[in-house]
Amino acid sequence: MDLAQTTAEKPSRNRLHLDADQKVFFVSDLHLGDGTRSDSFEGKDALLIEFIQHVRDQGGHLVIAGDAIDFDQAWFMSRVLKAHAPLFSELASLANTHGVTYIWGNHDSDISFFKDLLRFDVCSSLQIGDEVIVRHGYEYDPYIGPSLEQSHNSARIHHLAERLLGAWVRLPIQNHYNPTVRCFLWVIHKLVLGYRFLGWLGFSEFYKRCHGVDKYWVQAELGDPQGIFDGIRSAIHNGPYKWIVTGHSHLPGLVEVAPDRWYVNTGSWTFKSTQYAFWDGEALSVHDWRAKRTYDDRLYRPLMDREYKHMDFMAWWRENYMGWLRFRVGEEGRPAFIETQPQEDQT
Repeated sequence: MDLAQTTAEKPSRNRLHLDADQKVFFVSDLHLGDGTRSDSFEGKDALLIEFIQHVRDQGGHLVIAGDAIDFDQAWFMSRVLKAHAPLFSELASLANTHGVTYIWGNHDSDISFFKDLLRFDVCSSLQIGDEVIVRHGYEYDPYIGPSLEQSHNSARIHHLAERLLGAWVRLPIQNHYNPTVRCFLWVIHKLVLGYRFLGWLGFSEFYKRCHGVDKYWVQAELGDPQGIFDGIRSAIHNGPYKWIVTGHSHLPGLVEVAPDRWYVNTGSWTFKSTQYAFWDGEALSVHDWRAKRTYDDRLYRPLMDREYKHMDFMAWWRENYMGWLRFRVGEEGRPAFIETQPQEDQT
């Protein structure tokens, strides 16, 4: 199936409901691609099938919170099906016996595959009982949220560049510290100098737009991928739900944002990650399937403290650039994620 020749079914806004008195497992951001070296899922099909079988054995319901397939990376649906056929078969079987709910995300330009072929229940948000709401999370993204169609064009260009260069161009850079990313940052520094000079010349509106992108990028590098945490914090404080669950940012965690009000991020299955969340009927927890690790709020503490809100790209550059395309966060091996100690996972 050629994605360019497929009449894409645009998702409509609808909310589904599940009863709270059951086991529910959540994954998101699988980003299944074409099986080549530019497929960020990195061939973990056997691990995900093992996880799906665990959901079945537990009598649980599986929720996939968006971005299961990276359409922009794969180009052709036939390539995705060929690369991950046994996995799709396992998902279709689970949907037939236990049910699978799919919440569409910003990479889901066509949901007909999930709804018509795999027989998932497809929605834009899922409510569990009265206290839990699940969304993909792009709704809180200050750039992708308001301009979803434009984000698809950006993603296609990004994936094409990675495919041609044969290297990952991703944040945070300490996870992908390669010559391509280092050259890319050097170029970005020159562009930032350029837009600041234009601002000095009086192009104030252009300066404001560029500076917003500058801050968005740096916040991602410093621990708030996609810039969604402030929006989620506001929704938790002002909304009716005790729990908000999303993916999108690929940053797993369980965060008490206000007294007995929680944010849960399901993480992702890209690169080496195998993260998921679990609802036991009363509370949520976040885990890594392969590492048997449990996540708490440690990755989110700098965001809770607003530790980096003052930084823009130039402040980050002064802190990190060491000359000769060397960056402190990569050279000194600062970890991108400060994880909890491995614990035995009983879920």
